[in-house]
Amino acid sequence: MLQTALGAILSRLSRRYPEKTAIIFKEKRLTYRDLNIRSNKLSHALIELGIKSGEKVGLIFNNCNEFVESIFAILKAGAIAVPINVRLNPQEISFLLDHSDVSLLIFQGSFMEKIAPFWGKNRKIRHYIICDEEYYPGFLHYETLLQKGALSDPEIRCAKEDDDAFILYTAGTTGRPKGVILTHRNFLWLAFNYCLWGMTEHEDISLYVFPLYHVGGLGTFLSHIFIGATAVLKDRYDLIDCLETIQREGINRWSAIPTIYSEVVNFPELDRYNLSSLSKISSGGAPMSSDLKHRIMDLFPYANIMEGYGQTESSGAITMLLPEDTIRKSASVGIPFPTNVIKIVDEDDNELPIGYTGELLYQGYTVMKGYYKNREATEYALKGGWMHSGDLATIDEDGFVYIVDRKDDVIITGGENVYSKEVEDTIKHLDGVKEVAVIGLPDPKWGKAVTAIVVPESEVYLTEEQIINFCKGKIAGYKAPKRVIFTNELPKNSVGKVIKSELREIYSKEASLKT
Repeated sequence: MLQTALGAILSRLSRRYPEKTAIIFKEKRLTYRDLNIRSNKLSHALIELGIKSGEKVGLIFNNCNEFVESIFAILKAGAIAVPINVRLNPQEISFLLDHSDVSLLIFQGSFMEKIAPFWGKNRKIRHYIICDEEYYPGFLHYETLLQKGALSDPEIRCAKEDDDAFILYTAGTTGRPKGVILTHRNFLWLAFNYCLWGMTEHEDISLYVFPLYHVGGLGTFLSHIFIGATAVLKDRYDLIDCLETIQREGINRWSAIPTIYSEVVNFPELDRYNLSSLSKISSGGAPMSSDLKHRIMDLFPYANIMEGYGQTESSGAITMLLPEDTIRKSASVGIPFPTNVIKIVDEDDNELPIGYTGELLYQGYTVMKGYYKNREATEYALKGGWMHSGDLATIDEDGFVYIVDRKDDVIITGGENVYSKEVEDTIKHLDGVKEVAVIGLPDPKWGKAVTAIVVPESEVYLTEEQIINFCKGKIAGYKAPKRVIFTNELPKNSVGKVIKSELREIYSKEASLKT
């Protein structure tokens, strides 16, 4: 079943829906026929440049039409796409391109300053293609290559579903990013799951703020393209621009992170916009609080809220909380997709009974092939044929999954285990708290002291004593923070997840200086 390559699907869709709009980006609109033709032209150009099946092609783009064209051009050439997080610095980008053995790089001209430091120094990269209106000596020009390329579909070099399609690097919230190998089959089954549960439909007009270099954006976007829907891309987030776009384009599905939805529900001028077309609100990348879900339901009573849980290693989705379960299971991340199987295990990988907390393991057709050039990490992650998520979770009697914490984020203080998420969820209920992250810092008495890093709302004054006492009235005393640190912002990755390893590094140094 589903034995086909991703590039071939676009070719079929271009014949079935030639005049339907596939992508809207700013003033540019591409039909399925346009998208297929431009992808074909670039694919032929890549082949002429010597790109062979299985070679890696790097991509450095914000969301735009050319990003999508490049992805399909690479796949049609039988090569492997390596999208890079544009927020990384030149040294980090250079490391990932070298590690992934990229032989050709396609990038937006706006990122020239990030490319220049290693241009010509990475001997693995044979060609650099720049997507820009200006001409740069020494670089191949994107549109010039398209003008030379053939219109016809190239012979699909990748005909097997298990062939590699992407290498996506993990966000690196716990250390050095790992290159996750995802196949054509992985994304086909992801699309199948989304369609089966009504998350993606042919009539959808979806707004994408998620970056396509992240699995959360890429997976849902490809699923929409594969069913012949319309995607509206944004290269940056601006709330007013998003609201205007929803009103103008009749957006019915919005895919974003909880931080964005939190800004929406707190926006005082929301009633100025006609958002009645919104019928699907999809969230991922980080947990959405029960309070936020209820506030969204109050504002958009006719919209279905869908929250997913997943990882790069799962092609973006493992479970989904469906609209009919949003109220009665609001603290859950849902149930597994039909093609996924999950279980909760102890430290020795023994399956635990219902209601017990342990590591979440999963199997399914969307699970990665492995980590690129990292056999040890691959063997550990896929030990026993199960993907080890690194997340602590529990399953209730109805099969719904509840994420408790990351294994790495459990704080052992005075011999007791404290789940940082429980403390964070408690502090979030205190008026005046905008964001919070809870970590363990070295302490001579407790081993690790529960420490809350708090971002207050603007013009709100909070005290350490106030937060500690609030927690002691809600949770056990040993779980309450021993220390509260106030800051203006928390370090986050590209999809809004707090990078706790960075917080631990910063504040552990401060703690050691005080002891």
